[in-house]
Amino acid sequence: MPVPAWDDLDSFLSLDDFAVTATPDGGQAFALIVEEQYFSAELGTYDMNTSDPWATAKASDVVGLKKRSRLTIKQNSLPYGVFWLTHDPKPDGTGMATLRLSRSQNGS
Repeated sequence: MPVPAWDDLDSFLSLDDFAVTATPDGGQAFALIVEEQYFSAELGTYDMNTSDPWATAKASDVVGLKKRSRLTIKQNSLPYGVFWLTHDPKPDGTGMATLRLSRSQNGS
């Protein structure tokens, strides 16, 4: 599906708004929007707070990234964290792609 003419993905991923920068190991920095939803998981009598981070980026910026690729993410030039992809990037057909992330190298 082609990108609609009214969508300017670069404007959507403006660093002045919600986007941050990610740099893959050995690659070029690109803009993405990180969502890190927190939830509480109950394991018997044990409550654990955890997160399920994912990001949205232009599909053309994530070509070549694969499961277990490492991304260093910065917000306003300050470190946000190091993440690994838990799956290959998933293009959505509009020019964007979803990246499932983990703070752990093994993806758990």
